[in-house]
Amino acid sequence: MDNQSKYSMLNDPEMKEIVESFIIETKEILEKLDSDLMELEKRADDADLLNQVFRSFHTIKGTSGFLGLDNLTKVTHKCEDILNKLRKGEVKLNSRIMDAILMAFDNIKALVADIEGEQKADVSIDDTLSALIEVLQEMEKEKAETITVKAEVTEENNYEFSAAELALIAELQDDDEGQQVEESIVTKSNELPETQQTEISSSTKTETTAEVKPPVLTSQNTIASVLNKKGDDTIRVDIKRLDELLNIVSELVLGRNRLTQVNSEALLEYSGTKLSRDLSEAVKLIDIMTNELQLVVMKTRMVKIGKVFNRFPRVVRDLSKEAKKSINLNLFGEDTELDKTLIEEINDPLIHLIRNSVDHGIELPEVRKKSGKSETGNINLSAEQDGNNIIISIEDDGKGIDPDVIKEKAISKGLLSKEKAKELTKQEIFNLIFLPGFSTAEKVTNISGRGVGMDVVKTNVTKLRGIINVESTVGKGTKITIKLPLTLAIIQGMIVKVHEDKLVVPLSSVIEVVRVNAKEIYTINQNEVIRIRDSVISLIDVNELVFHSNGRQKEDEWQYIVVVGVAEKQFGLKVDGLVGQKEVVIKSLGNYLGNIEGIAGSTIMGDGTIVMILDINELINKHAGLIDV
Repeated sequence: MDNQSKYSMLNDPEMKEIVESFIIETKEILEKLDSDLMELEKRADDADLLNQVFRSFHTIKGTSGFLGLDNLTKVTHKCEDILNKLRKGEVKLNSRIMDAILMAFDNIKALVADIEGEQKADVSIDDTLSALIEVLQEMEKEKAETITVKAEVTEENNYEFSAAELALIAELQDDDEGQQVEESIVTKSNELPETQQTEISSSTKTETTAEVKPPVLTSQNTIASVLNKKGDDTIRVDIKRLDELLNIVSELVLGRNRLTQVNSEALLEYSGTKLSRDLSEAVKLIDIMTNELQLVVMKTRMVKIGKVFNRFPRVVRDLSKEAKKSINLNLFGEDTELDKTLIEEINDPLIHLIRNSVDHGIELPEVRKKSGKSETGNINLSAEQDGNNIIISIEDDGKGIDPDVIKEKAISKGLLSKEKAKELTKQEIFNLIFLPGFSTAEKVTNISGRGVGMDVVKTNVTKLRGIINVESTVGKGTKITIKLPLTLAIIQGMIVKVHEDKLVVPLSSVIEVVRVNAKEIYTINQNEVIRIRDSVISLIDVNELVFHSNGRQKEDEWQYIVVVGVAEKQFGLKVDGLVGQKEVVIKSLGNYLGNIEGIAGSTIMGDGTIVMILDINELINKHAGLIDV
């Protein structure tokens, strides 16, 4: 059965815009609701948060009912009933109730995806409705037991309610739809003696005014007014339009670079003339405006990383219950902004790392207790901006990574020889976990241990021109840091010469540039190295690795070395000359050229020539030969 036949309103052209608005708004509500539910489990007594969660379900119920989405209405209505009982304090929130609400929440997301067309299979709600009804029945039973206890206490205190008071209380307790409570109170209280009317009015007024009731759909309060509740100061823009705008700005940057080149040539030929001065002023203005425009466009594409982070409390909750562990997930820096493209791509790597922290990092409660730790483990997920980069960290206070265990596993799997293992630094040993098929899990679980995941993390981070680094102390925990560029489109680059060719080295990887005498280059184990201060730096011959050419065209007495860093490691790139620094636009090599080892893409210089951009990570991996760095 396709969506057109399942949802009749999709066939109505006049309803198309309303349905699209409904899907967008509902997905936004669900995104916020995901984090709110996790907070509610921690702060069950927070009345404001409980009302906020209630209103979210109520809004989805109202709009879905207007559109005739019966399954969605049924599920949200039952959730609303449960939350209303919690709001009234009839029962306390417990794990059983929360599990049922979360199951319904997952079902609601699946129904919305089904309406949108992202999920082709039919979504069954029978099990969910049965579970919700069962929970409601349990809540009613608990409520009845509570009322019985209260009645016994009342009898001991020799206090009796009048018949009218009991009728009023029963009516207030059964008011599940958030109707006008005050009107009900006034009507019933008129049947009581005057003194009792005064007492009831004063005791209920505070409660009824403090509680904010959700909007009820009427002929005046239509679907459009509910969906368009946001202010007029924001609009939704299709991401494709922003991509087109960014492409135009990228081309403008290339044009600016070309204009700057022409201006430099004009200054040489017409130096001191009015024409050269006017052209120079115009180029400066264009340069300033291009930078401003580029900055504004980049900001429009920025999304808070909290959009990704807020998905993980639920993930950790479910995984920790499955693993029978007690784990807190602490989020920091959710307001840090990142390009939308990066936001979408970083989700999967973070999921893998979170799952590994839950399964491999945090110990079982009894193990933690024996080692003097709190039975509840902590995972800290944080983000911060560092210049033109974003730093994302996943840190746990678990058992840490034992380098000796890593080496033994790598040797037993044939990934590493015993001789080579002795030469590895601690950081290089940690990097072995990113090798395909590597796993230290003693048994395979539903969470991890199949030997897949960490290599995927490294691959995905590398595709984003990012760097991943591992720090760990046995018995104390592990910290994995991911460094990503703010954007993938425009970078600062250092232009170098190798033979007569120009290449771009991403400036984010450059530590320093040194000029050494050819006599200061030594060979150790057939690898060229130089000594800089107290460090020995291994050299990479760009000419050999990129152009597959042995030797240089001419042997100069002096050699330029561009020192680049990846994680804690430093390498030196041998180049023949330095041209300067420039902002460059990364262009894909296209399907014709495909992927070239060591090349991240290309750019167009001011004089129209095409220059390749080096992929520092890949160059170093290729140079290392054994492990990913």
